[in-house]
Amino acid sequence: MPGTFLWAWDTDNDEWVKVKTDSQGRLYTVAVIDELDDIGDVYVPTPTDGYILYWNDGNSRWECKAAPVGAHKDSHDPIDGSDKLDTAAPVKVAAANAIGSSHSFSRADHVHEREHAKYTDAAAKAQAEGAKLDDHAAPDDNTDLDAAAAKHGLMPKLDKVKLDAIAALADVTADNAPKAHKASHQNGGGDKISVAGLSGVLADDQHIIDAEAVDAIEADDNLPVASITFIIDGGGSAITTGIKGDLEIPFACTINRVTMLGSPSGSIVVDIWKQAYADFPPEDAQSITASAPPTITTAEKSQDSTLTGWTTAIAAGDCLRFYVDSVTDIERVTLSLKVTKT
Repeated sequence: MPGTFLWAWDTDNDEWVKVKTDSQGRLYTVAVIDELDDIGDVYVPTPTDGYILYWNDGNSRWECKAAPVGAHKDSHDPIDGSDKLDTAAPVKVAAANAIGSSHSFSRADHVHEREHAKYTDAAAKAQAEGAKLDDHAAPDDNTDLDAAAAKHGLMPKLDKVKLDAIAALADVTADNAPKAHKASHQNGGGDKISVAGLSGVLADDQHIIDAEAVDAIEADDNLPVASITFIIDGGGSAITTGIKGDLEIPFACTINRVTMLGSPSGSIVVDIWKQAYADFPPEDAQSITASAPPTITTAEKSQDSTLTGWTTAIAAGDCLRFYVDSVTDIERVTLSLKVTKT
């Protein structure tokens, strides 16, 4: 039966070999398998180029399939692989993210070119802290930095009414006053203005420079003597009538003499009122000069030690008020009371 075959064991080569018959019925061995069907138990439809033969335990026969792809990543190494992947040169860092359209891969250690020089943290901090507004270009328009319109990086939004008032040098009003505080600048206030520290003269007609008792000196009778001095200044103009100021006397004393020094030559009458501190202020009814108030008549000075009708005793804490009854031409007068401390 030509075409049929048997298998025989080759003891020389320790392997099975195929035994076939030729057309004359003679037996011969085949050292090489010519066809898959020569193996037996083979089910191989027309294979595709590159397929491999494998044993399928499920149906106990040989079959073929596409060759599996083994580990071969190194073959795609872009430097020395046998099947190098295409890689592209990195581009500059763009201003915005983008997926891109290239079919090439980038390498793990690729480096993007910078658009600008790199700063270290310390250098960047130094640059930011050292920047000044006048180092930058002017804004496009005034609206950008108009603090009355909106807040911005330099300051919060401000009150436009107050800003306009300041720009116009307007008087302080309820709209632009930070807080009513004039009392703090007046006598007894926490931020009292010192008249002595001002230049020029006051708006009204007096300029009190000194109203304190001077150091005592020893009189002939060995009693301490002091001077209580009060200055009235018209600021370059004739003094006007009315109340000119008050003094609190911190010690008990007796008035011995009154002296007035005026400038320029003229006439003036000054009354002195006295009242205890607890009952301040004194009034005309508390005058201590009776009918002989300190007076300069068409002259520059006067002095009176008689003190007719005067109340000469002063208790510690009494307050003296100085009142100009009349004046002609005199622009400045110094009134001093010579007293003996008791």
